[in-house]
Amino acid sequence: MKTIYLFFLLLLSLSITQCTKPGPKIIERPVYGLQNTKTIEIAKIILTDSATILYIDAYSYPETWIRIDSATYIQADGKKYIITGADSIELNKEHWMPESGETHFTLFFPPIPKGTKTIDFIESDCDNCFKIWDIDLTGKAKAYKPSLPDNVLNYKTNKDYKLPEPVFKSGRTKVTLYLTGLKDGYAIGEPELSVENIIAQERDEVAGKKESDGKYTFDIDLYSTSTGYLFCNNISIKVILNPGEDMEVYYDATAFSKRNSRYNPQPDLAFGGFTGGLSELNTQLLQYKDSVIAYNFMLHAYWDLSDPAILDMDSEQYLDYIFGLYDEKIQKVEKSDLPQAMKQIVKYNLKSSLINNISLKHRVYELSYRKKNKLDWNKPVEKTLPKATEKDFLALKKLDLNDPMLVYSDDLSYTILNLLNSKPADLSIEEITDTKSGYFQDMEKVSKIIKKGFLLEELTSDDEKKLSEASTPYYKEVYTQIFEKSKREQEAALAKGGFMIESTPVVTNDKILESIIAKYKGQVVFVDFWATWCGPCLMAMKTIKPIKPQMKEKGVVSVYISGETSPKGKWTSMLPEIGGLHYYLTDLQWGALEKKYNIDGIPTYMIFDKNGKKAFETTGYPGNDKILEELSKVW
Repeated sequence: MKTIYLFFLLLLSLSITQCTKPGPKIIERPVYGLQNTKTIEIAKIILTDSATILYIDAYSYPETWIRIDSATYIQADGKKYIITGADSIELNKEHWMPESGETHFTLFFPPIPKGTKTIDFIESDCDNCFKIWDIDLTGKAKAYKPSLPDNVLNYKTNKDYKLPEPVFKSGRTKVTLYLTGLKDGYAIGEPELSVENIIAQERDEVAGKKESDGKYTFDIDLYSTSTGYLFCNNISIKVILNPGEDMEVYYDATAFSKRNSRYNPQPDLAFGGFTGGLSELNTQLLQYKDSVIAYNFMLHAYWDLSDPAILDMDSEQYLDYIFGLYDEKIQKVEKSDLPQAMKQIVKYNLKSSLINNISLKHRVYELSYRKKNKLDWNKPVEKTLPKATEKDFLALKKLDLNDPMLVYSDDLSYTILNLLNSKPADLSIEEITDTKSGYFQDMEKVSKIIKKGFLLEELTSDDEKKLSEASTPYYKEVYTQIFEKSKREQEAALAKGGFMIESTPVVTNDKILESIIAKYKGQVVFVDFWATWCGPCLMAMKTIKPIKPQMKEKGVVSVYISGETSPKGKWTSMLPEIGGLHYYLTDLQWGALEKKYNIDGIPTYMIFDKNGKKAFETTGYPGNDKILEELSKVW
């Protein structure tokens, strides 16, 4: 009897065990830590005895593509599990986004050990591949504490703070960047500070100096209150700087990812802040970035006003339309709960945008025409579209263009250039601003003169006179400082060597390139059209570096052509790293080449055979394999 009883208990135990055997574990929209992209999100993870399955939601612009590499893996407790397959996307192939800008696919990986608490998703080990760390599989993710100073963590917005009066003087400013919350494999590239120089209407750029892991310093000469950006690969931080006022920037990348997670946002999580100069303003800009961008975007010459209804408007109706939009946005901003300083920033951006919508009236009409007729940008508009008239520009009197607070708007240099280059030649700035002197008048007189400092050109007596006639004498000081800095950069580069600066042939502008190529007849010539401010140009120069020895061995002559949009001192300072033969063209010479060879962007590359005949041309770097393939046809 006892034996039968024990046998019955054993059967019952086995039955219970069989009935309670766990099925697949499903984690819906898991919480994770650092991610280097907002393009892909993990919608669901299923863990089984035979596989780990990731359901991916992808978001991007229509007519763009994403790609998942076959070297993709998940990582658990330091071990890699390579992808085994995919559904609804083909590995290593371009996957084009639909009109909705959203797509979905599934990725399969080997099973991971039971009890694994977190995994990392690594779409191969390239710098820009999709990566997501610390994906929680427990449903009990611990609260994340950002590695930030207490005063940054406990920052409270002062909603009554207003923009200070801008500073117009020369001064050297030091910016220190502290990056925390990073992971191995999270590429920050080479941190750079790019600042708008509204006096010279240029962008001044300076590379960060690495002091220690996560700490970088930037020293830059400023000539006024200036807007700039700190770039670290996919991190972009807007900063407003004053000459001579140092600033510290703190940014926790994991906290930023968690705060802005699409599926599990933590909007109250502190992720960054500032100390030092203009710290209150910059911290507000960091925290209210999305709101400020949303308001700015409401009145933009290229996107927001792509309205086919504009095509039926006459000049008076167009003015009523854009001023009506402007007034509507200003009222909306006033009623918003943004802090006072952010409201001011938006207002000045809207004012700058309105100026552009008049200066670039022809562009607004063109965009609207293309939108209505579904006309690609590579096809001409076979219709005469209206340009801004004198009456349009005189309407700007309402805006007080000489308000110095406009320096707080984004891309003021761009706005000034648009106005000065688009206004009728016989219409003076004094008439447009309704004042005899002011900022716009100064820029018309001095900006081209100050640019001579970048080009290492001495001032003429006429230049000296124009500078003395400006509303403030400090423009001469700005020119002198830029000239001396450019000279120092050039001397330092020349001392390093490793390159040659060639004289531009003395021929008509449209014959310059063929004259350059003729100098190297009998050799294959690789030509690179570039500029110091062109990020893709500089990235391509790094990419091509490994094949340069092979090109040199085969007798290929590398020729680099740049122009006056590249400050000469900075241009020269970059040449030792690039090597090769360099030509520096004037704006007129560059423009003639653009027109003759239909160069519509940079970087542009050309390959000429040993007889001087063009064998290949492309805009945008096509990759080392393609360059070698084309060179091999002619060397």
